[in-house]
Amino acid sequence: MLTRARLVVLALAALALAACGSIHPGDAAVVDGTAISMKTFDTNARLYCELSLRGAAQQGVQSPSVPNEEVRRHAISDLVTVIVARDLAKQKGVTPDVKSYKRSSAEIKAIAEVFPRGDDAKTVTTILENDAEISAIAIALAEQSTGLTLTDDNQQQLFTTGREMIDKAFKDHDVKLAPRFGLSGTLKDLAPTGSVSVSEVGFDAPTDEELPPEQRCA
Repeated sequence: MLTRARLVVLALAALALAACGSIHPGDAAVVDGTAISMKTFDTNARLYCELSLRGAAQQGVQSPSVPNEEVRRHAISDLVTVIVARDLAKQKGVTPDVKSYKRSSAEIKAIAEVFPRGDDAKTVTTILENDAEISAIAIALAEQSTGLTLTDDNQQQLFTTGREMIDKAFKDHDVKLAPRFGLSGTLKDLAPTGSVSVSEVGFDAPTDEELPPEQRCA
């Protein structure tokens, strides 16, 4: 029999879920009706982890580790943001140079040598291109809005301005994220990743110890 306290917990959990919007259990996110599957997210998060560790090692970090929370949020944020950024660019009539974000044949070949497993190389290429495309769109949007032309000196300024425009565009889109990420539809923190403030109801994502070794970002 459910106690009054337990009923209150379940009620709070239901309200938290309702606030995040309904989303199918197999989806990591839904943007304007287009679903991003949990399978796609899991693959991206695993490879984000490996890319992060490789990058840290190349910078001379000994025994690098990256928090799973950071990896999960980075992965889902990029998957959602690139969709919003592309839509905003289309609305504004902005078309960044494809060469600024597409990987070259030589780069794709090098990626395939480092990530030979299954479709990992293809996914890594997409991850890198999406990240670069978001930056390219941000800079192009800022150039249009400020009248400035990209230079080495103003690149960071333009990127920051354009990224703010993309972030603001989220309010014009119907973005729903799975509760486990603890993020709102505008990518604002609601709660620690793996919960919706009510961990008792079972929204926890796997901890590092619960994940298989190849999915631990450490």
